[in-house]
Amino acid sequence: MNAPSTTRQKIKWAGRVLLAVLLGYLALILLTTVAQEVMFNGIDYYSSPRGDLIFGGLATFIAACLSGLVASIMVKGRSLLPHAVISLLILIETTTLITQGVLKGPLWFEALSGLALIIGVYAGHFAGKSFIYGN
Repeated sequence: MNAPSTTRQKIKWAGRVLLAVLLGYLALILLTTVAQEVMFNGIDYYSSPRGDLIFGGLATFIAACLSGLVASIMVKGRSLLPHAVISLLILIETTTLITQGVLKGPLWFEALSGLALIIGVYAGHFAGKSFIYGN
């Protein structure tokens, strides 16, 4: 990416990055809620049927990919900065939910779920960059 040259361009770029983070994370929240709570009435390691775990996990991964795509569109595929911030937010949220006992599944399951979200966010970026912007 070419660095913005004027102060006005830098402010505009910073605003675009901030908007990408906000919209990407909001999309992640909304889409994962639909994927887990609406489509499968909640996903729980101990009580959900195996099929729900598999397809709910896939739906959640797709939600993360769409979230990354939203963020990528906002920065026109030029930067991974919004995706890095979203990934940090996922890491903070997952760690907090695990340490506070909100997530009741095994540690490996919950940690891999958070990692899948992060991978999905980046996959969405690269899909958008490749298919929308052609680079």
